[in-house]
Amino acid sequence: MAEKKKIALVSITINAVGPMTDYIAANHPELRVTNYLDGFLMEKIKQEGGITDESMGRMLHMLTSACRDGNDVIIITCTVFTKYREQFEKLFSLPIISADSAMLTETASHDGRTAIIYSFPGTYNTTLNGYRAACAALGRPDEVDMVLAEGAFEAAQNGNLAESDRIVREKILALDGQYDNIALAQISLAGAAQGVALNHASLFSSPACAVRSALKLLAERG
Repeated sequence: MAEKKKIALVSITINAVGPMTDYIAANHPELRVTNYLDGFLMEKIKQEGGITDESMGRMLHMLTSACRDGNDVIIITCTVFTKYREQFEKLFSLPIISADSAMLTETASHDGRTAIIYSFPGTYNTTLNGYRAACAALGRPDEVDMVLAEGAFEAAQNGNLAESDRIVREKILALDGQYDNIALAQISLAGAAQGVALNHASLFSSPACAVRSALKLLAERG
């Protein structure tokens, strides 16, 4: 029996852990997941107004542990560290995937009108710029509508993930028919994609896209 491939999930908020692990457990039981979580790091970055030497050191510590523990690939779930992915990959022995970059790249590869749903205003510019960069890399047009799922972030922050999912799900269904592609900007929104049946649009979420990217990479590496 072949040994399970090991995926390390590196996160700075507990809200990203559930959607990723749930997706993998439901769809890829052949994978083994190890979580590395620094639950205070996102709050620290907010308090300090950005990434400092100390917060970067805490991220590097998690990545070091992920490499040392015998994983095959690392998925970074946090948007704020996405821009450092290439530098991280030069420093460490394992391939490193950014969950949101994988989602934006896959979305950008599809034709038609695209909408990206987000719930946290702080992710607006990062997501928009990331999508445009993905389009540029693919040589594709970068027209996109950013759509706020108002109230979803606040519900999640208050621990009411069911309400957050409901708000996002209603937004997804409202956009179906108007767009060909609908993407969810944050991993914390991915739970809303479960069980949604769309009549027209294709739906993209970070867990599914990141895992597809990881599996392709692992297959290429043998």
